[in-house]
Amino acid sequence: MGQANTQRDAIRGTLLMGRSMHVRRSIFLAAALAALLLVIGVSAFAVWSNARNSQERVAALQKAQIEAGVALAAIRANVYLNAILTRDYLLDLDASHVQQYVDQFNSIRAKTDESFRTLEASGQDDQQKAALKQLRNELSAYWDRTELVLDWTPEEKQVQRTPMLRQRVRRREEVFALSEQVERLITANFIRERQRITSADQEFRSSLAWTTAIALLFGFGIAGGTLARMLALERQSQAAESELRRLSGQIRTAQEQERKYLSRELHDQVGQMLTGLRMELASVARIHGDSESEISSRIARAKGTVEQTLRIVRNIAMLLRPSMLDDLGLTPALAWLFKEVSRSSGFEIHSDVDPAVDTLPDTHRTCVYRVVQEALTNASRHSGARRVEVNLSNGKGWVVGSIVDDGCGFGKGAAKGRGLGLVGMEERVREIGGSIRVVSSPGGGTRVEFRLPCPPATEVQSDTDSDRGRSRDRSDRIKASA
Repeated sequence: MGQANTQRDAIRGTLLMGRSMHVRRSIFLAAALAALLLVIGVSAFAVWSNARNSQERVAALQKAQIEAGVALAAIRANVYLNAILTRDYLLDLDASHVQQYVDQFNSIRAKTDESFRTLEASGQDDQQKAALKQLRNELSAYWDRTELVLDWTPEEKQVQRTPMLRQRVRRREEVFALSEQVERLITANFIRERQRITSADQEFRSSLAWTTAIALLFGFGIAGGTLARMLALERQSQAAESELRRLSGQIRTAQEQERKYLSRELHDQVGQMLTGLRMELASVARIHGDSESEISSRIARAKGTVEQTLRIVRNIAMLLRPSMLDDLGLTPALAWLFKEVSRSSGFEIHSDVDPAVDTLPDTHRTCVYRVVQEALTNASRHSGARRVEVNLSNGKGWVVGSIVDDGCGFGKGAAKGRGLGLVGMEERVREIGGSIRVVSSPGGGTRVEFRLPCPPATEVQSDTDSDRGRSRDRSDRIKASA
């Protein structure tokens, strides 16, 4: 017992140490998981922010490209309007219309300057700025020449009209060529800007892919570590459970041995001493006879007390460990148990016990006896049964038993609350490789079924010889006491 308690304390200390390590590892895993969630959150925010910035840049670029195209188209249109205005002015010899032409020219020139300001605000490189400056200078010269024409007299119009129109066509073509050059530069600039945006997006996607890969590896690492830790904890739990079961079995074995020892000592030593005392009192009573009635009555009371004490001692010894279980076998021990339980509880016990169970080894006989005893005790304490049926059979490699009562039964989850000792029954049966099942319902009684594997014949013979040896030792002690 002391060794078992020491081992149990050692296991408990190991479990406490493992629990402390588990807490530290849990904190580490929680921190790693928080870091992973932070990386995922930062990556998601970066994706959202970059997508929004890219969308805004693309939208601004498209808007600037459209505005630049509209501005160039307006410049070309104004050049055409100016050419038409100049031709109409040269063909119109009425001096009263001069101011009208001047106002139209100023309006066209103002609109053209506004278009140039739009182009200058569209974001340009040095080459585009140079081309735009050249176009503006050329167009300024074009406008200046138009202003000179607007000051001509009707006579000058008639004389210089044809050469001027030819010259204006040539200058107009030069302006258009420059505007096309500016348009190409603007288009090329927009293409380059679009490529820079695309390249930045690709770089961001690449960095995002790396971040995602790292996050996935990190996540797989956390998952693998968590899984490995769970498996290790499961193995430790199973090992601790197995060790506790082993210790529990050792404790039960030691308890059974202690019960057996106490039962034998009470029956063999104390019982024999009380029997001797009773016999001595009987001898004293015979010696005195009826001569001294007071002494005889006291001796009779003392004899009755001794006999009652002897019965109590024998009952305690039988309850601790019935000696007939070792001396006569399982069947007589169960018969005595049925008789005692039926006498104390008042319900009928109908039994069908296969005599072959007497050939079982001591561990199996003890297990069967304790399971039947616990089931009958539960029935007498909790069920209020009037009839109990006990069946035991030994065959086909299995010992099969059932205890059925017609009591009140119990619902699911009520067994532990009512302290029915089912855990102890399960542990006993599981320890030798068997199985047990308890079926009950409120008002439907309770049925306890168990199956135990039959041991090899050599083990049965060895245990039988040991039991015979113990019986001979007990007989020798009884003779010595007598």
